Order: sequence, then C-alpha cells, then structure tokens
Amino acid sequence: MLTGMTTTAAKTFLALLAVLWAVNACAVGEQSEIDLWQSLLRAKYFQAREITLGKSIVEMRLPVRAEDAGVVPLSIDAKIPQTDLRYIKNLYVFVDKNPKPLAGLFHLTPELGQADLAMRLRINEYTNVRVVAEMNNGDLHMDEGYTRASGGCSEPPPFLKLKEARARIGEMQFRAVPDPQNLDTALGQLIISHPNVTGLQLDQRTRAFIPAEYVTKVVINFNGRHIMTAETDISVSEDPSFRFFFKAKHGGTLEAQMTDSNGREVTHTFAVDAS
Repeated sequence: MLTGMTTTAAKTFLALLAVLWAVNACAVGEQSEIDLWQSLLRAKYFQAREITLGKSIVEMRLPVRAEDAGVVPLSIDAKIPQTDLRYIKNLYVFVDKNPKPLAGLFHLTPELGQADLAMRLRINEYTNVRVVAEMNNGDLHMDEGYTRASGGCSEPPPFLKLKEARARIGEMQFRAVPDPQNLDTALGQLIISHPNVTGLQLDQRTRAFIPAEYVTKVVINFNGRHIMTAETDISVSEDPSFRFFFKAKHGGTLEAQMTDSNGREVTHTFAVDAS
C-alpha cells in the first residue's frame, strides 16, 4: 500500500497512473509514426522539396482492414491524362512500417495515356500507406491512407507451394481489353509467376529463415516504345500483378522483361489486338 493512503485512495491513484501511462504511450506511438515519414522517409527520398497533400493529381484506394495481409489490393487513380506536355513521371509507393518501406518506384511515360495503376501488397503491421506522384516538371503530390493488417511479410509459405512456385518462376500472363471511356487506350494486366520470398519467412521444417528471392524490376514496352518500368521490393505480393493503361488502338506487340534479386532475367512477348 502507498504510505499515508487508504486502500481505496491507493487503488484510485494507481488507476489514474495507468490511464496517464496509456495516454502517454498512445501519444508516443502516434508521434513515432509521424516521425517515420517526416524525419526518415520524406527526408531520404525527397529532401526538403515541397509535397502537396491531396487528391488533385492521384487518389489512392486500399482497404481500411485487409482480409489477407499478404495480398492487400492497392489502386491508384490518376486525375490527369498522360500527355507529352504534362504527365506523371514517377510514382512512389510507401508502406511506412514495412521492413522496406518503399514498395515500388514506377517510372511512367506518356505512352500509358493514363497513369492509373493497381497492384497487391504485403503489409507487415498497421500502417500508413502513401503514394507520391512526381510530375515531369518536378512537382510532387501525395495521397495517403491507413490500413489495418499485420504479418504479411513474415507469413511462411507452405513448403510444397513454394517448391511449385519456384518451378514456375518467370512465367507470365497478360491480357488487354479496350478502355470503353477512351478508344485509344487499353487496360492491361500483367501477372508474373514468382514466390517473392521476403527473407523474413521461416521454413516450417528447418525453422530457419528462407533466403530472400523477389522481383526487382519489370520493364514494359509496346511496339518498341517504353511504357513503364517498375522497381519493386519485398512489399509486393507473391506472383506480382500490375494493372495499367497503354495506348493500343492499332494493336501490336507488348514485351515484358522481369529481373529478380537472384539475377534471373526473363522476357515474354504478347500479341495485342487492335481496339
């Protein structure tokens, strides 16, 4: 018992201390989350450059609570078309609290027509997710959101599934459909077979960490013209999937080249019908 206090008073005092500790811990947690972006990520990638927060250039969509932390859908809607005079040059996707927060850096060109993107992410814990759009004139615009998911980077893959996934590394699927709102463009989806092992997953038999093995770069060209390059890391889900627009009115050939962290390079070509 605290000296000089009755039992009731002591209990009340201890309860008050507990409440104050909880409030302080919450405040510290919120502050550290802000600092992670403001003091670390923002400074590392953009130094002191001005970043406009809002949805005037890009709008990000992801679930508030993810059903599966290993496969969290993210879509990015561009509010402007890609033209030679004005276009989104780079898109940065950050998952603040992931082991490697920069999930992807996407180098875009006017050949897309529209800079919308969709992909699937691994989320390791409750976190903010951010998309920063860098315009061809250097202006920066950011949209952000919060998602409740955990364990996506460390969830171990079943041994047999991993063995099968490794046997399929580099296989690709691609399909394209005309964009009903713009007959000059098509909506394409590229799926790359790859286990995208994070290096944080345990082998259930040996209890040792499985060595990291993931897609690091995807280069996409259409009829010999560069459309997009994706530089990715462990935050992208197994079997990376990218949905994007591209100018395909007259049809032609789409070429996709994948490189992974083990140095594999695989290229596939796909015929695209005229719209």
